[in-house]
Amino acid sequence: MKPFDRLKEWMGIRRLLRELPQDRNPVAHNLARARKVAIVYLVEDEAAHNHIRNYVKRIKEELGISNVKALGYSEEKAMPHYLHAKLNFDAICQKDLNWYRIPQGNTVQNFMAEEYEIIIDLTLEDRLPIQYIMAKSRSRFKVGRWSESNTKILDMMIDVAGSRSLPQLIQQVHHYLLMVNSRTEPSLN
Repeated sequence: MKPFDRLKEWMGIRRLLRELPQDRNPVAHNLARARKVAIVYLVEDEAAHNHIRNYVKRIKEELGISNVKALGYSEEKAMPHYLHAKLNFDAICQKDLNWYRIPQGNTVQNFMAEEYEIIIDLTLEDRLPIQYIMAKSRSRFKVGRWSESNTKILDMMIDVAGSRSLPQLIQQVHHYLLMVNSRTEPSLN
């Protein structure tokens, strides 16, 4: 990243930290009992996008959650061909960011205004546009990967022990979200 771009991102992070809601009361939800779920993810390539599509399909089929919304962020200047709008899938790219690298536009505003029971950040690295969406979301329970910069944004962070794999992150998040507020005691076997 160029020094000027680092300066813009630093200013965007400062703005995000100033705008963090102070009076939020998170409510932990079990994924199996949720009715509205949102997923935010980084679109590095078509394979990453397909992993998320398959996970959304899995949630809908296995858990019966029909209201799952996904928002992808591509760092390309123009939207890649495989990200054209589909039902319950939206995407943003570089042209949807302002000077401070903060996302703007109707797609992002509508996504952040919706109140989901759970919002899941499925990124392997910190990205300001995704962190901004997570921080400004009206969702009751915010979940994602552990990182120092996510401590003020997320309600539940999952340490994937150095894994750099999106499928493994998805599997860990899914596993732990099924354990939250579960009605049965987990087995130690």
